[in-house]
Amino acid sequence: MSPKRVLQELADQHLLDEKQRVVIQSVEDQKLFSVHWELRSLLYAGILLFTTGTGWLIYKYIDQIGHNLLILALAVVCAACFAFAIRFKGPVTTAHSPSRSPFGDYALLLGCLLFLTLEGYLQYQYNLFGTRYGLVTFLPAILFLTLAYLFDHRGVLAMGLTALISWIGVTVRPLEFYFKGNLRDLTVLLSAIVLSLVLMAGALVLDRQRIKRHFTITTLTFAGNLLLVALVAGLFNFKEQDLLFAVALAVACVAFDWYARKEHSFLFLLMSTFYGYIGVTYLVFHYLHLRDEATYLYWIITGIGITAYLSKSRKV
Repeated sequence: MSPKRVLQELADQHLLDEKQRVVIQSVEDQKLFSVHWELRSLLYAGILLFTTGTGWLIYKYIDQIGHNLLILALAVVCAACFAFAIRFKGPVTTAHSPSRSPFGDYALLLGCLLFLTLEGYLQYQYNLFGTRYGLVTFLPAILFLTLAYLFDHRGVLAMGLTALISWIGVTVRPLEFYFKGNLRDLTVLLSAIVLSLVLMAGALVLDRQRIKRHFTITTLTFAGNLLLVALVAGLFNFKEQDLLFAVALAVACVAFDWYARKEHSFLFLLMSTFYGYIGVTYLVFHYLHLRDEATYLYWIITGIGITAYLSKSRKV
């Protein structure tokens, strides 16, 4: 029901006199409408389109423009973005410290994306890093994580964590990690588990020390998903150790469930439930060999159970 209609009904019921109704309606008509998130979305979309267009320009017109000119142009624009971000950077502090300009965060994000384009172009064209391909992802990871803490930018933090995960050779693609993902390599899988545990431990220590506490959720989300995906992949891909991975997955899910209730976070509750359900379902079908009727009954009962559990726990 519209505010105007509500006010009219209140006036008809003699709960408001005409003067009060006119004053309230005037305030309602002149109330400002925030377009904050719409503008942020447009700015992020603009950055994405700009970097995409830059990559397409390099691919399409490289022969006409020339390598050195493109490298120079990319370097200049990238440096300009970082210079703008530095110019309006907030004070370095352990608490939240936003940029002093509404465009400072976007300039930093654009500079980081252009840095990736520049680095990839130099590696492709001039083989800058030789066969040391790990440096291609390790250097951006260190740079972006440092910039994230200096400039207090969660988007750059996410980019740094993604680069760090890629550095150990992990490419997590839903629905692919079992069939053709590199988590079928035990060394890569164990590296992913160790990295995720280190990241989570570091995030909790920094949170306890009250250092950039608003970064904790971002880091735990990235590291937690990496850990749970790695454990599920180990459960699927290594039959000899499947019970070991099952126990580890159960412990991780219980830990995330406890943390979700402690911090009142539905996200971590959803993570623990989703990955735990995948693990239980795999074990049930792998060891019990259910018949068709039992299979249908399993999906129905567990589906209802999961829905009821999440609905009941949505206000953790």
